[in-house]
Amino acid sequence: MKNLAPVLSIVILALAAPDQGRAARPFEEVVRDVHVLRNYRAGKNSYVESTKRHAGWWTGRGFRATLLDIKGTGSVRHIWSTWMKDGPYFEWQFFVDGETEPSIRGRFDELVAAADHVKSSPAIASPVPRDPAKRDHNLYLPIPFEKSIRIDVVQLTDSVDIFFTQIDYRTEDDSLKGVRLRSRQREGRVELYYEGWQPPAPRPPIRTETIRFDRRRIAPGERVLIGTATGPAIVRRLDLNAPISHPLRMLVRYDGASGYAINAPTARYFGEFQGASFERIDENRAVNYLPMPFREKFEFYLENEGSTPVEAVLSLDIERVTEFRPDWGYLHAWYNRTASTNGHSPHQVLYTRGRGHWLGMSLFKTGHDHGGGDFAIVDGESERPAFLHGINGEDYFTFAFFGAGQHQPYAQAITNDRGRYRHHFENPYPFQHSFHMEWATFANLQPESVAFWYQDSPEDLTVPAGDPSITELWETFGFVPVPLEATKQKRGLYVNLPSVADLDAGKTFEAGNIKERFPAGWLWETSNGPGLNLTYISRHGAETNGEMYLGGNGHAYLARKRFIAKKAEQLEAVLSHDDPIEIELNGKIVYQEPSQCAGFCTHKITLPVRAGENELVVRLTNYFNQTFVWAGFNLWIRNSAGQPVRLSDLHR
Repeated sequence: MKNLAPVLSIVILALAAPDQGRAARPFEEVVRDVHVLRNYRAGKNSYVESTKRHAGWWTGRGFRATLLDIKGTGSVRHIWSTWMKDGPYFEWQFFVDGETEPSIRGRFDELVAAADHVKSSPAIASPVPRDPAKRDHNLYLPIPFEKSIRIDVVQLTDSVDIFFTQIDYRTEDDSLKGVRLRSRQREGRVELYYEGWQPPAPRPPIRTETIRFDRRRIAPGERVLIGTATGPAIVRRLDLNAPISHPLRMLVRYDGASGYAINAPTARYFGEFQGASFERIDENRAVNYLPMPFREKFEFYLENEGSTPVEAVLSLDIERVTEFRPDWGYLHAWYNRTASTNGHSPHQVLYTRGRGHWLGMSLFKTGHDHGGGDFAIVDGESERPAFLHGINGEDYFTFAFFGAGQHQPYAQAITNDRGRYRHHFENPYPFQHSFHMEWATFANLQPESVAFWYQDSPEDLTVPAGDPSITELWETFGFVPVPLEATKQKRGLYVNLPSVADLDAGKTFEAGNIKERFPAGWLWETSNGPGLNLTYISRHGAETNGEMYLGGNGHAYLARKRFIAKKAEQLEAVLSHDDPIEIELNGKIVYQEPSQCAGFCTHKITLPVRAGENELVVRLTNYFNQTFVWAGFNLWIRNSAGQPVRLSDLHR
């Protein structure tokens, strides 16, 4: 890379007067405050259900199942669902704050249709376009609760072919206190309406001034400062005229930081998207609408990674502000590509440390969506981690059955190769310590992603995939079936697992899915941070239908970590899981939990390590609960200074 071009060569061609007459663009209010950092606790429940997949469930008309049952103050922010053509199968019932009769009820398609006619609501945008033929149903009306909420589905049909749903919610948030969503029947259809909701007064339009910079030539291998602005201010619109699909990398630095907060190829940052966040106008022009606040200085660079020179022109719409508020975050974007997936280790979308909130991602070249989906661990190195896990790829993007189209402002899907994006304007994921997002795919793919989030620091605090400071290599085995009676009686969960001694002796045992089995000994899996994801380890030997048979009556897994400790001591560890698990250290059980948790539950445990060699063995199961078929755990060790460390670091 050549030296940076001199800053003084940048020329401001025009500085317009504040723009007072511009008409507001669609979704301007949606993105207006997305840089204000949130502080609630995000949650997500996800299910794939059918008579065949969940033994003993969906037995006939009137069968009732609970999809969400939580205590606290907050709101449900988004429900996505789909079903086969013989559905819908259920009436949905919402019990708010201890109700004995549901205040909201109806088939999900009826509720989604009713949302179109709610005249005033706390939703950040109008309902997304609906096409019943595509069978993707999205409800974005917030459903507030002050003490609790329970969501049940009651079966309306004799059988259930296959049914999918995801419920996104937040707790520890009283912003809708006193507001209730209710339903009623009127003229044979379901109506939804709010009680206690007072729409806020319209805000004045955002006033901006436009800065246009001189055209710049960028030679191959050269990085050039294209434009800069002084603050405090917010870049409300960034308009780039350049060959967007050329191998160009855009980099943004705020306030003299040592690194770049935005670092991504222009073709992937903007994609081919036309929505609330981005607008790809043509091959040589793209616009970013996500706000970019800064205190003192904004710098925009382009780096030419191609073999021919290019030219670029930048235009910024700037909102002048009196201060950079303490609750604001800087826009960050980070690009990553996996050279070749192996099917069992997910592609890392983001690992960052600090405080902020996850907005969402763009994803490219991910193949068939049954390869996997989203796995997010919020604050994994804390005493209150949260885990959010979806189902299949298209479902995260709010579509179904590989559908594509516009679900603005939240999502757009072109194709799995050409790109999809999902921005959680309705419910960003706040984090206080760290955020880890990964995406599972089938093997032999080259997925690419751009993560978008806001953070309270202008620095690049990302940790690359495979960084030795966070990774651990585990020996693993699985999965094998859990006997049906064991899931009912909570004993005998691990009887089908081989012994550690037999695996160490080189013996092999049958592992895999229901219709795909293979002989295996010890397998390997790498954790990034404290979370070990074992959901797809059967893909060491099972190549197809890797998601299809993950559920059912349950499966058991084995993980082993051998490590060396410098001294003997009682170490405090923080363990999070959602299914039955047991921890054995040097041949002694130090923790057992035979029951499922309602979500990600966390416990402090003591690990009596000895000087020299140690062996930690984890046996765990997975069967249907609130996180579909995720298998794994989150484990970190606290050192004498109270900081998280890896087991591999105890020898130092």
